[in-house]
Amino acid sequence: MNPSAPQEKRILLIGFVTLILFFLILPTLMVIPMSISETRYLVLPPKGFTLKWFLQFFTDPRWLGPTLLSLRVALFSAVLSVVLGTLASLALVRGRLPGKRVIYIMLMSPMMIPVIVIGFAAYGMFVRFHLIGTTIGIVLAHCIICIPFSVVVISANLQRVDISLELAARNLGASARQAFFRITIPSIKPGIFAASLFCFVESLDELIMTMFIIGTTKMTLPLRIFTEIRFRISPVIAAASTVFVIVATLAIVISTYIDKKK
Repeated sequence: MNPSAPQEKRILLIGFVTLILFFLILPTLMVIPMSISETRYLVLPPKGFTLKWFLQFFTDPRWLGPTLLSLRVALFSAVLSVVLGTLASLALVRGRLPGKRVIYIMLMSPMMIPVIVIGFAAYGMFVRFHLIGTTIGIVLAHCIICIPFSVVVISANLQRVDISLELAARNLGASARQAFFRITIPSIKPGIFAASLFCFVESLDELIMTMFIIGTTKMTLPLRIFTEIRFRISPVIAAASTVFVIVATLAIVISTYIDKKK
């Protein structure tokens, strides 16, 4: 047996994984150099260097308004999704419910059903409650997409928490509410934070669901980018995409750091 064979396989495996990562990441990284080009159209490699497209992105009301709306919607969606996801996770992990498996599959269904189908169904329901074109309607629609992510992350953290800690607190005189807020919540805090980041980024990036619910009077950042691509290709689109990449990267780094710290 050739002793160098395992080493050669390891090198081939590392090379293969590197190629896959390069293939996945390269298209995303290409928007960064395009966002600093001096030309008024997208070009690669960039011609010259300028940050005026980022300045326009952060000062132009056509971009600033949708960006602020997207951040506001993403924040509310993340908070509401994590609260509901935490309650659902507690019911699934700690509760004694009949048909837990069916309930779990129903909660995960937005991850399996095409978003365009969910958007069409949500539109039909939201019209009845006059939620089309409202911020509340957009937040609720995004929660449909975000709650499954919240349930997956928080349930996984909750399953790793020793239930004897909660029982010990109850035996020492703590109420169910005190045990929940002083034992359970601190134990799953990293999962809650990670779920919040995932939900925030998912809501910030959501386009298809938004197109069904947003109406004609509002505009989110992904919808603004989509509209600009349809009618004109501006380097501001690359600048906005670069901001997206930075926000998503920071979310991943922070989530990884918290997980390692735990």
